[in-house]
Amino acid sequence: MASIRLDNIVKRYDNGHVAVRDANLQIADGEFLVLVGPSGCGKSTMLRMVAGLEEISEGDIYIGDRRVNDVEPGNRDIAMVFQNYALYPHMTVRDNMSFGLRMRRTGKEEIRKRVGEAAEILSIESLLDRRPRQLSGGQRQRVAVGRAIVRKPAAFLFDEPLSNLDAKLRVQMRKELAQLHHRLKTTTIYVTHDQIEAMTLGERIVVMNDGVIQQVATPLELYESPANQFVASFIGSPSMNMIEGQIQAAGGGHMFTSDGAEFSVRVPKDNDLARSFIFGFRPEHITLNASDPRLAEVTVDVVERLGDETMAYFELAGCSCVARFEGDADVQRGGRVALHLPAENWYLFGSDAPHKTIAAGNQGA
Repeated sequence: MASIRLDNIVKRYDNGHVAVRDANLQIADGEFLVLVGPSGCGKSTMLRMVAGLEEISEGDIYIGDRRVNDVEPGNRDIAMVFQNYALYPHMTVRDNMSFGLRMRRTGKEEIRKRVGEAAEILSIESLLDRRPRQLSGGQRQRVAVGRAIVRKPAAFLFDEPLSNLDAKLRVQMRKELAQLHHRLKTTTIYVTHDQIEAMTLGERIVVMNDGVIQQVATPLELYESPANQFVASFIGSPSMNMIEGQIQAAGGGHMFTSDGAEFSVRVPKDNDLARSFIFGFRPEHITLNASDPRLAEVTVDVVERLGDETMAYFELAGCSCVARFEGDADVQRGGRVALHLPAENWYLFGSDAPHKTIAAGNQGA
């Protein structure tokens, strides 16, 4: 195992497009780190630079104490698992898993031992003599992971490995990958665009957008203390509601006001109040409890009853919003409801770039 360090990494293509901008990142030995963000944000490019499959335009990458900028992919002591599995169709599972070891002239007995151990870990012993076309998607994914395990690398790199699986199988494989990491404790970098996948797997998460690292934190820190508006809206499902408005002095304090909504807020003294602000609140924090601070009275446009929860969609201050209630919540399509928001569950963002979080109720700002 080994730590991985990225120092001021830049990826710039010949056409001038910058895919990764000045990235700095330290992955601890044995850590499971997830890179997450929308398509085109640079997360896969960053992973491929660590793997040696993309050239680095600027900066340095270290695996352990070794600078690997000019080291060939096969000599970096990493194993990569791809989205499309990349299995050889004419080879058996056993041959696919052992192929890399044979290329390194590993002894036959050692190969047999490692393949057997990996197959046992992944519960694919009965599949060793089959070919990829005879396997389900989940089985192919296990074989691809097994091929990485047998190499006993310093680090695993996963590039959206579950995106081709159905929803139920993705949940199962997430659990299996988490258990695998707990057992092997190998340094792992995992790329996904699915924030639920990121939150359930990552010990720490790197949120990226437009080639820039927006925040690096634990799942709970990202949820409770987002660094900016992008992180706040990306982490959480459904995403955070956002409405634009003004801050006004009121009764010795300050009030955020927008068309049809108002809420008491605490604003740091060094903020210029002569500008617009964006008020954020999560769907799951809205209540129908009249004892909480009032947010607004709205007309419900759509109701989705999902059994254990009810989603209510409405418009507030010209913005489409959603609230998540208990499954038996008394809300009806076309009905008027008074929405309330606990005093600790709001966020305030500056409307100018980079939309940094300037205050939050749960931080006592």
